[in-house]
Amino acid sequence: MKQVIVVTKLKHKDLRKATRHIHNQTLQAVKEFLNGLRIRYRVVDRSRLQCPLKTDLIVTVGGDGTALAASHFAGSSPLFCINSAPSTSTGFFCRASSRNFRPRLQKILEGKISPQKLPRLAVYLQGRKLGPYGLNEVLFASKLQGETARYTLRVGRHGEYHKSSGVWVATGAGSTAAIHSAGGKQDSPRSGRLQYKVREPCRFPKSRYRLLSGFVQARGAIKIISGMDQGMVFIDGGKWRYPVPHQAVLTVRGNVAPLKIFL
Repeated sequence: MKQVIVVTKLKHKDLRKATRHIHNQTLQAVKEFLNGLRIRYRVVDRSRLQCPLKTDLIVTVGGDGTALAASHFAGSSPLFCINSAPSTSTGFFCRASSRNFRPRLQKILEGKISPQKLPRLAVYLQGRKLGPYGLNEVLFASKLQGETARYTLRVGRHGEYHKSSGVWVATGAGSTAAIHSAGGKQDSPRSGRLQYKVREPCRFPKSRYRLLSGFVQARGAIKIISGMDQGMVFIDGGKWRYPVPHQAVLTVRGNVAPLKIFL
């Protein structure tokens, strides 16, 4: 590997002073290490990513938010993620830190370690793909979070009309994130299946919900038919969000376009 792109957060408005200092120290250590190996690199702010990154390796310096941002533009380039502030930052995808990244990164650059492949998900609205491939999860809900979401959930041959706060659909890698906080189950990051979990179902009279949570096997799909005008789908957080009109069909497919990542 001869060319590297370093993705990080260059604007620190939401970081405390001490955390900002540690983050900058880690970023500087990465740059000095690459300079010492005479590896060509460039640093890109995660908020300015716009098109697929074409490089031998993407190194992220930050937390899982930075890793997710880079994954959306990674294309076929593998990721190596460094947690720049382990004491304050969640780093499920960032297994390295300022203390131990050097020997790992050197082995990667020398081709002595192969990346793992994490299955992702794809979202389609009326058959048209939306946004990037999702590494963690998708949330379907009302655009106005205080309003009840109305929709029909279809899993395999079964369908059910719901009123709830929305629906989470997660990959194995995302099973320890939002869906787990909502009561979902942890799954293997390398699992190709999808997990769904309904948020706060409304228990109106005669309601007998059967599709509140479960798994769809690899290559399977979950469909959501919007029953409201203010439907919205969110992919891996708040940046990638799209309106879902009344009666529009949203399809989430799993085990697609695996992400190459060094864990």
